[in-house]
Amino acid sequence: MSSNNFKVVIAGGGIAGLALANMLEQFDLDYVLLEAHSDIAPPVGASIGMFPNGLRILDQIGCYQPIKDIFGDQVPYNVTNTRNEKGEVIAHVDGIFDHLERRHGYGLFFFDRQSLLQILYEHIQHKDRIHLRKKATEISFVEKGVEVTCSDGSVVSGTFLVGADGIHSQVRRSMHRLGHTLEPGYFDIDEEDKVQCYYACSFGIAQNVPNWPVGQQSMVTGKGKSQLVVSGPDNRVYWFLFEKLPGTKHGKDIPRYTKEDEAEFVNRNHNVAITPEVTFGQVFAKRLSSTLTPLHEVVYKKWFFKRVITLGDSVHKPNPIGGQGANGAIESCAELINSILQLKDTREGGLSNLSDRDVHKIFSEVQSARYEQANAIVNRSHFMQSLFAYENPVVSTIVWDLLGSLGGDEGTLNQMAPVYLGGTTLKQLPVPYRPRAIPFHDELPAKPMSKKISDYVRYGFIGGMGLAVLATNKALRLPIEEVSALSKSLVQIRWFGDSPASEILNTVVSLFGIPIFDKDPSPRVQLFNFLPQLISPLLIYAIEGHRLGNQGTILSIPSLFSVAMKSGATIARVAPVYAILSSFFGFENPPSRAVPLHVAKSLIPAITVGFLIPTIMALTPTPRVQAWENWCALWQLSPLLFNLLVGGISAGIKKWKGEEKRDGERDMSRYEAKDVSALQSVYTFAFATFLDFPNIFKADWSLPSLSAKVATMLKFDMAFAVVGYLGSQLYSIWDLRRLGYVKTDEAIKAGVATLAGQWLVGSGATWAGLWYWRERKIATVGA
Repeated sequence: MSSNNFKVVIAGGGIAGLALANMLEQFDLDYVLLEAHSDIAPPVGASIGMFPNGLRILDQIGCYQPIKDIFGDQVPYNVTNTRNEKGEVIAHVDGIFDHLERRHGYGLFFFDRQSLLQILYEHIQHKDRIHLRKKATEISFVEKGVEVTCSDGSVVSGTFLVGADGIHSQVRRSMHRLGHTLEPGYFDIDEEDKVQCYYACSFGIAQNVPNWPVGQQSMVTGKGKSQLVVSGPDNRVYWFLFEKLPGTKHGKDIPRYTKEDEAEFVNRNHNVAITPEVTFGQVFAKRLSSTLTPLHEVVYKKWFFKRVITLGDSVHKPNPIGGQGANGAIESCAELINSILQLKDTREGGLSNLSDRDVHKIFSEVQSARYEQANAIVNRSHFMQSLFAYENPVVSTIVWDLLGSLGGDEGTLNQMAPVYLGGTTLKQLPVPYRPRAIPFHDELPAKPMSKKISDYVRYGFIGGMGLAVLATNKALRLPIEEVSALSKSLVQIRWFGDSPASEILNTVVSLFGIPIFDKDPSPRVQLFNFLPQLISPLLIYAIEGHRLGNQGTILSIPSLFSVAMKSGATIARVAPVYAILSSFFGFENPPSRAVPLHVAKSLIPAITVGFLIPTIMALTPTPRVQAWENWCALWQLSPLLFNLLVGGISAGIKKWKGEEKRDGERDMSRYEAKDVSALQSVYTFAFATFLDFPNIFKADWSLPSLSAKVATMLKFDMAFAVVGYLGSQLYSIWDLRRLGYVKTDEAIKAGVATLAGQWLVGSGATWAGLWYWRERKIATVGA
């Protein structure tokens, strides 16, 4: 390796510094680490949460298994509760560790920060490169390098310096001073004074807390405060109590707390409930260690200057409620290694004698790769804290008291996923195989589209569907007075006595009967073509309504859309409106695709009994006019009947097959894709089972008969429905490409096939065929 004079100087022996040292050793890159403390793993009393995005990188460098070994065969914790200020549970996820491990390949570990430092240190091969009691105090630039002066007067030189020395970073302050001197204007002169602090936080470690529910995590809401309290190994309890400051503090005005301040803080929060049986004071009384600290929240605009870069808390510091501080720091270190190795592989001479321009290239790539995600994490953590602490009481009340657990555990798990999925890796090291249902973005067939592009497409799509809905006001001209007059002589149904409901039913049945009894066969043929096309939307609305990922959204009420199809809203309006709603509320992760198996098995019998039989009987008039009228009336209610049958039949199957969930039992079936074959049978069933229009903007169509008017209305009803169906179909293909589940060429082929299918087999059959393909694509994306 031609990098004999390449050396990285690391200031700070915390998580970021030790992780970076381990990564450098993986590629035989020289470094020296300077740590101010006399102990590489000091017992400072902090806990740490390691999430899938950070664990995946630690797995690459051999530090994941030692973390698991801390817990032995025990799951760290497997229940998470969201609680109100009285400690009462308002949302609950059972088996959260198991879910995360099945979804992302890694669970969520809370343990002593000291333990992770020890693991990282023990994994270091060149411990002689770790120097304790060496605080970096001054920086100077030399030809093709940097010199760091330590608190003991010693000087260490290297190719560049990495400041991993925390939020109070001496390296960052020195770097800013150099920037102001050597390149005035490079850094904002007042950037340090803009750092914000909204909360104070008491954190620490307790042990053997009476009445503490072992194996649980509790996130507690409150007015101006919140808590995160987590079970750990050896009957430990890790706590964070966040209290909003009277006003936002900035820069030098951010307080530093004394033990007297901590005692006052604990005294006024002593009776704050965590659970109905445990208060903050009771946890604090069993403390092994504790600290009161202000919580800085910041992402600095510029992370580097010449041959100095800052990483981790020294440059991107989120509120710890989201647990991403250390994980984000590890990701930033990985991106630094990736940029170093990319330059090494492309530069003649490798890493020997790097110029300022070479170093600038490395550093700018790191900030470019991490800046947006670091900002997103800081903003996400801040918003999360504001929700728990009722900063905006109206918003928090809606979220916790009204919406609560509407989305179920799947909704909670999906809220957590975006932080992990965009995580990086060490690109030149293999990622150990860990089965997971949701691939990370860099494991997908294609790179996901950016939010900006996705938003443009979504809003363009919404505009198109909105125009289709507006156009129906011109196209759907129902001769209601003529139909009502005819209904008095043609149909006499009295299901609801002499009430207006019977009159409405008579009118609707008459509308249906006009083309059937017309001497001209063309309206009847049009009706025969129209009705079977409703099978696919009815089935798909029902399927989407029962998907785990759609629970808690309007899509989870399929009867709302299927009944509206037969009401004054008409299918022509329902289809594009449903397409618009799907673009907002559709699920995004493979486990969310799951439909309960008993529901999937109920669909074919339900559509047969609830829709097909009434449709066939309604289209087949008999000499027994009253019987035919009753079938027609029943057909008007067939969408509702279908949904009721889905509920009834699926409940029977569930009970018969013994699929009912028992208390304490975790639902892991969503990861097994057992429903896919049943759903594909439904799509096959739907698959197995009009283009001459007047100008919709013309005031008078001069149609010859009432039958022609009804037939024309049905034509437009179907035509605009097809617009909505086609929109849903094409947007679903785009959605797969947006998420990276298919490549661009595959999405184009699917789009072309969908367009062709509208004419070759019809919109309903095409929709069923597309969903057959889509179901398998989503279910197997991580395989």
